[in-house]
Amino acid sequence: MSRIIKISLLIILFFSTKNFASNFYSLEDKWMIYDDAVSGFVPYVPEQHPFTKNFYMLLHVEDLSGLGIEILLPDGAAVFINNQLQDVAKGKNNKIFFNNDELLDRVKKSGEVLIVVNTVQGDHPTAYLADKPYSYRTITKKTQEENFNEGLIVRHDSSYRSMLLMWSIIVFVLVGVFSRIGGLKTGTDNILKSFEGVTLGRSDDTKMNTLQLIMFLFSFALVGSLSMMLFGKGDIWLSEVNSPELNRNMSEFFINVFYVILAIFAFVAFRLFVIYFLGNIFSNSQVSSVHSLEFYKLTWVYVLFYLFLCVLWTLNPFYISWDFMRNFIGIAFFLKSFLVYIAVSKQVNLRFNYLFSYFCATEFLPSLLAVKVFIG
Repeated sequence: MSRIIKISLLIILFFSTKNFASNFYSLEDKWMIYDDAVSGFVPYVPEQHPFTKNFYMLLHVEDLSGLGIEILLPDGAAVFINNQLQDVAKGKNNKIFFNNDELLDRVKKSGEVLIVVNTVQGDHPTAYLADKPYSYRTITKKTQEENFNEGLIVRHDSSYRSMLLMWSIIVFVLVGVFSRIGGLKTGTDNILKSFEGVTLGRSDDTKMNTLQLIMFLFSFALVGSLSMMLFGKGDIWLSEVNSPELNRNMSEFFINVFYVILAIFAFVAFRLFVIYFLGNIFSNSQVSSVHSLEFYKLTWVYVLFYLFLCVLWTLNPFYISWDFMRNFIGIAFFLKSFLVYIAVSKQVNLRFNYLFSYFCATEFLPSLLAVKVFIG
């Protein structure tokens, strides 16, 4: 008799466990991201998409089984259904439940529903099809409480992300050392004085010495490499150099960084050569001298600003899309050329057509090419 009771209990336990497992169906394989390279949606793979902040899920009518969909959202995440804001998470692992009847009303015309989750820091949301009217977290609280509180929704921290964070810290320290050695000014008053040439005209025309020039070039190349590895997505070679697939270990990462630094040095050296070459052609050495000084003054401000921006981003990405940051940095770099042009035009006596053609060759076209490589 006792054996029959034990067998009956085992059977009941088996079917109850099976029924429990069927109450919730994971939708983790349904998440997608938008890939600019293919101009479309691709399946989300944490190892391949470490910087993803926007997650998409397209469900058809036949996918909506059970009572509804439960989504666990990270803090600050916003969830949309068919481009309509539904809720914003106000705490860690915030739960939101969508009834299937409500979802079916939304898909009568198109036959599908699009769920979009915009996160703040790239934390991965979790979604389930639920057969029960109560929360998946509630019935698993005793057995999986620790997983939910600590391990269920953990920001993916790939090796490439860690290497970028390490490189940003290294660049920050090296730029501080180089500015100290070369006497490059980093104070607020000195930064504001860098724009004197654009506003009132340059009152201090002290030229750079060789040490300052070398330290400036090193700092420019380091910060440029950090910006390109972090935000760059060009059509030429940059999209391959800074892809996570080609930075799987430390040696590959530093080799790619070295290539980027060499490219930046070559770019700056070519620009300086063109500046002095055209200055000799116009038989006006003052243009080259003033241009070099203004290029240094204004570019140094951009170097400090980009460094601050990149370090903050690697520590904690803002609630801004990656594409916006990429376009912002690229466009701001191109606009710097116009600031340099304004500053030089106020200090040299050269006809407009000569000065403008000179700047097209030395500033506008090279900067446009650099932005093209950076943005794509």
